[in-house]
Amino acid sequence: MRWSVYLLAVIITSCTTFSREKEQQSKIDSLANELKKRDSAIKKNVSVQEEVQKDTIVLAESSEINEENHVKEIGTKKKEQKNTVLADEKDHEAKKSDDVTDDIVKTDQPENYAAIDERNAVLKKVVADKASFKPLFLGGFKDIKFNFFNNYPYRLEEAILKVHYIREDGSEIKTETKILKDVAPGSRLALTAPDHTSGGKQIKITIEAVQCRAIDLCFYSSEPAKSIDPYRCR
Repeated sequence: MRWSVYLLAVIITSCTTFSREKEQQSKIDSLANELKKRDSAIKKNVSVQEEVQKDTIVLAESSEINEENHVKEIGTKKKEQKNTVLADEKDHEAKKSDDVTDDIVKTDQPENYAAIDERNAVLKKVVADKASFKPLFLGGFKDIKFNFFNNYPYRLEEAILKVHYIREDGSEIKTETKILKDVAPGSRLALTAPDHTSGGKQIKITIEAVQCRAIDLCFYSSEPAKSIDPYRCR
């Protein structure tokens, strides 16, 4: 009987111990699994961070490359723009030079050939006919009369004439100047000159100057013709 009780006690004690050990082993296994999960999570996080870091590096390198390419493109565009500006400036200077040359040519060349012909015809358009007079027995002139004609279709601001008294040998005795103002276009003026009773055989009328703003005419007989348009007002 005592051995039975003792054996039962030993069995109970063993079962209790085994149950405790099993429970402890179960806790240890659970803890080990928990540690394994943590290690796996840490490794996964490290791997993800490494991947992110690699991607960041790749993106940074790509950004640097793009920025470098952008800088190169900007530099190329600036060079192209500069070359374009220089080309435009050269074209502008060339055009300006051509314009200046054209202006010089235009200045040197007549603008209106019809006006030149009008001005050059001044001594055909503005004329005085042969003077009439009464000759004196011992030489001289009396009742001198002549006509002045403005055959231009333009008004003359001024016309200057000279009446020349000439001896028989062709030498000049004296001259009388007549200044006409505001002569109407296509008009005729009847003029007279002072008598001269102390010799002389001939009267000659000359046109000395004519001014006509309508055709820019400034004729002076004392100025010799030096160009194809010598009577244009300067």
